[in-house]
Amino acid sequence: MDLTIVGHLIGGQLVRAEKAHHRLGSERLKQIGLYTGQEMLLLSLRSEDGMTQSQLASRNCLDLSTITKVVQRMERAGLVQRRADSDDARISRVYLTEQGRALCEPAWQMWLDLEQQLTEGLTEAERVLLHRLLATIATNLER
Repeated sequence: MDLTIVGHLIGGQLVRAEKAHHRLGSERLKQIGLYTGQEMLLLSLRSEDGMTQSQLASRNCLDLSTITKVVQRMERAGLVQRRADSDDARISRVYLTEQGRALCEPAWQMWLDLEQQLTEGLTEAERVLLHRLLATIATNLER
C-alpha cells in the first residue's frame, strides 16, 4: 500500500499532529530541565501533594511500574521526595521539593504556549469544536 495515501486519512493527520506536538513538547520541556511525563507528575502533585504512586499512576493513566521509574528519576534529580505514610508505613507518598515546585509554573506555561501554537489561526468556535471532535474520537477509540 502506498503510505502517502495514509496522509489523506483523518487518522494519518492525527498521527502527524501528535508526532509534531510530542516533539515540540519534549524540546520545550528539555529547555526547563524536564523529561516528557515529568511535568504531568509535577502538576498533579501541585494540585494534590503527597499522593501515593498508585494515585499518581491512576491520575496520569500510566501503569505503576512506569510511575515508579519516573518518580525514582525525579527523586534523584531533587524534584520530589518519597516519604512513608504516617498511618501506614507500607505506603509511600510523593511530595514536591522546592526545586520541583519551582518548575510547576514553567511546565504549565509550556503547555499553555504549546496550546496557543497548536490552535493558531483557529477561531474560538473552531477551538471549541476541535476539542469536542477530538474528545469524541478518543471516546470512540477507547471503546
